[in-house]
Amino acid sequence: MTGGGYPDGIREIVDAYRAGRRAQACDLYQRWLPLINYENRQCGLLACKALMKEGGVIECEAPRHPLSGLHPATRADLIETARRLDPLVLRWGPEFADLRDADC
Repeated sequence: MTGGGYPDGIREIVDAYRAGRRAQACDLYQRWLPLINYENRQCGLLACKALMKEGGVIECEAPRHPLSGLHPATRADLIETARRLDPLVLRWGPEFADLRDADC
C-alpha cells in the first residue's frame, strides 16, 4: 500500500484493471513498482511528505516525534526514482518553489 504521494500513478493501474485491461494494468504496475517498492522499503510514510515538499506542495517535510527525517541519500534516491515517472506531485505546486528551501 502506498502512502498517497502519487495517486495519479495508482489510478492508472486501477482504472485499467477495473476496465478489464489486465495486461495493461500489469504493465502499468511494473512501471510504477520501483517507486512503490522504494517507498515501502526505504521511506515509509515519509515518502509522501518528501515528494510533496519537492513538488512545492508543502513547505516542511519534517516528521513528528518519534520519527526521524529521511537520510539525504535516501531522499535523493526517492526523488530520482519518482522523476522517472513524472508524478503529478512533483509538478503540483510550482508557484511555491521559493518555499522549498524554507526552514521547518
